Amino acid sequence: MELNNCVYCTRKTACFNYLSKEELEFFNTNKITIRYKKGETIIKQGTVFNQVISFNAGLAKLNIEVDSRRNLLIGLIRPSEILAGPGMFSDNKYTFSVTALIDSIICLIDVDTFKKILRSNEKFAESFLNSFSQRYIDTCNRFVSITQKQMHGRVADALIFLSESVYNSDNFELYFSRQELADFTGMSKESICRVLKEFNNEHIVHSKGRMISIQDKQVLRRINEAG
Repeated sequence: MELNNCVYCTRKTACFNYLSKEELEFFNTNKITIRYKKGETIIKQGTVFNQVISFNAGLAKLNIEVDSRRNLLIGLIRPSEILAGPGMFSDNKYTFSVTALIDSIICLIDVDTFKKILRSNEKFAESFLNSFSQRYIDTCNRFVSITQKQMHGRVADALIFLSESVYNSDNFELYFSRQELADFTGMSKESICRVLKEFNNEHIVHSKGRMISIQDKQVLRRINEAG
């Protein structure tokens, strides 16, 4: 029931705390809740921007489709995050694709409904813009890592991000494949496997299949900072 009614939902994003009961009910009548299975496309790059994503459960990836063979994974969406994008205010198109990495639950809010509340509720608008800006900063940092760091620095940066921002643990099971990890670091699959093998041999990180265990985080941080 909590996922079907915005008023009682305990998983909604922080900016929704600034909405009145009437505004939440307005959202509730202009959104749909959908369960996506692992691997399903939630948003397709280039399609018409008509809904804002409120992420309730699971994990999804944001990627830019460079061409028919290459993707650039620019971020992850976690529970209680809200996702819009520049297309909401410019060309009315999604500039990225969103794909479920594991089974996920998403609320899709009508964009005109969302904009109406943005214009009428200043605190809600400010909170949304804060999250919008943080997403932009995270994306910029991802591009800095991909374009300015050497391969070892990119892998170290990605593993630290996953450990501290996604799994909250130094021991975790990757939700995505080696190819997706390569897309996340702007590297080839062969290069990511080679760097992980080196980290294994140097007892910095132990990886087996999808299981990752960071054994020496201090050294991993130094590699990340050195770039």
